[in-house]
Amino acid sequence: MNQASKIKPTVFISHAGPDVDMAGWVASGLEKVGISARLDQVEIKAGDNIVSWMNSAAEESDYLLVLLSPSSVNRYWVEIEWSNALMKEADLRRTFVIPCVLPGLEDNQIPFLLRSRAFIDFRNDNEGAFLKLVSRLKEDELVRRDFGRLPTPAPTCMVEEVTHSFPDDTDTIEVIIHSNRFGRSFRLTVPVEATPSYLMGMLRNTLNLKYSNVDESVGVELSYTYYLRFKGNAITLRTSLADAGVKNGDRLELWIRVTLKDLMEDKEIGEKVFFRLYQADLNKLNDIRNARKRSFSSSEIGRIAHQFFEHVDQ
Repeated sequence: MNQASKIKPTVFISHAGPDVDMAGWVASGLEKVGISARLDQVEIKAGDNIVSWMNSAAEESDYLLVLLSPSSVNRYWVEIEWSNALMKEADLRRTFVIPCVLPGLEDNQIPFLLRSRAFIDFRNDNEGAFLKLVSRLKEDELVRRDFGRLPTPAPTCMVEEVTHSFPDDTDTIEVIIHSNRFGRSFRLTVPVEATPSYLMGMLRNTLNLKYSNVDESVGVELSYTYYLRFKGNAITLRTSLADAGVKNGDRLELWIRVTLKDLMEDKEIGEKVFFRLYQADLNKLNDIRNARKRSFSSSEIGRIAHQFFEHVDQ
């Protein structure tokens, strides 16, 4: 068991005073299912520095749960808490702020910076909303246990691409796409009729993934084939997620197959590429040949390919 699996997730609940009963109910429920909850009414004692406690609670928590109600949307301290938390979210490059909408608040009253993200809706069904919240937190913990870090929300450009490409009434599911190569997981809401070809096109555009690169220092070309796997099996490019059996909350894996082509072995290509590139500089060509005095093992191919994916790793 790794260290991440031993630590309970911690949620800092931001709320206004009039919503303290709801905050307590949520906190109590989270504690019962193994999720730590931090509440100012419980932890802050007379004489404590409130600002210092807020900073520490946000820093030490895995999420900030902000309870949005007619009472809280105009409260200065609540706004300070979630707006500061958005800055932490940017640093973490993953979801940190989870909005929860309470009864009496209309969609158009949600603060502008939180309006575009999916929220937990407590306005009609407390129990159902709470279960949805717990499910979300538990799913994230499974990802952290298996992959060592929490998933990243899909970039805005990917969300906008899905919205633009599919009608509003399309059935959707939430999936996590993980890449061992990049050590990252993306949480994305996608149509059940989407195909790996469509999803990988978005990923390539978002992450600026190339189909091929030439390493001039050793005279080779690397070509990349991207594919998705589900439960250990590759999904064919034109198979819909629904037909592949992918359901809400499932994980997909992004794999990359690398093929190396030796350009120096092909005299015609070698002359076209390298003589033109170095203007027939024989010394430079000899340097390339000397650099190639080793076999292209799997680890060597991986080392060459690594330089072309550094922009994703950062």
